[in-house]
Amino acid sequence: MPELRLPEPENWAQTGKVALSVKVVLAVAFCYVVIRGLVAVWEGSYLTAIVWWATLGTPFLLVAAYLAVAVGGARQRVSSDSSGLTFRPDKRLSVAYFVVMAVLVPAAALFAVLLSRGELHVSTTRGMQIAVSVAFWALALLAVVALAAGIRRGGSGYLKFTPTRIEIADVLKTRVVQWNDVVDVRDAASITKANQGGKAVVLCLREGTEEVVSGLPLYVTKGAALYWLVRHYWKHPEHRDELIDSRAPRRLAEGDFDLSA
Repeated sequence: MPELRLPEPENWAQTGKVALSVKVVLAVAFCYVVIRGLVAVWEGSYLTAIVWWATLGTPFLLVAAYLAVAVGGARQRVSSDSSGLTFRPDKRLSVAYFVVMAVLVPAAALFAVLLSRGELHVSTTRGMQIAVSVAFWALALLAVVALAAGIRRGGSGYLKFTPTRIEIADVLKTRVVQWNDVVDVRDAASITKANQGGKAVVLCLREGTEEVVSGLPLYVTKGAALYWLVRHYWKHPEHRDELIDSRAPRRLAEGDFDLSA
């Protein structure tokens, strides 16, 4: 689908940026993982290098997939049927997610076992060996849960719109918001910390709380089309019956949204 030329919400210029501190931490962590693995290879400890990279290096595949989608643009995955209009993240993210979790389960478990036995060339005290081993067992268990949740949901998450409600699903839970409970739709949350997820659509609820739906560029290129879609169907309840037939995808393809304030 060709990229729509829709205006970007005003506050995204600030909320859509990754903090410099986060970039620095990721860069330093990546360099450390790579260099420490190379040192193990240089020392002839190939098992240590393989287990080290598989456990601590594999998660960077998710970072790479995220950057590829965020910078290069999402390959839109949208479906519409009688149950509603559903958006799923770019398939590159889903593939990276399953690969990372599938590798982490055995890799983290093996790391924990070998480290506790002192069979890895990692300089640490006996007490730290035990503590880190427990942490990696927990990581392996978390990866199992995340992998099972991803298989059950058919991916790393989705956004679904029906005439009556909005479903926001990630790998751990599904949040449901009724259209009738939404009193405003904004492009930034009132709490600064809630904007750390990047470009988002914020659903202001009748009870005074906010539901932040972040990561919109992971579903559609640049994310603006999805923001305006949500705002359009909030402002025009008479159009919501389109969400269960072919009219909503057509409106999305044409960018036919109410862009007024």
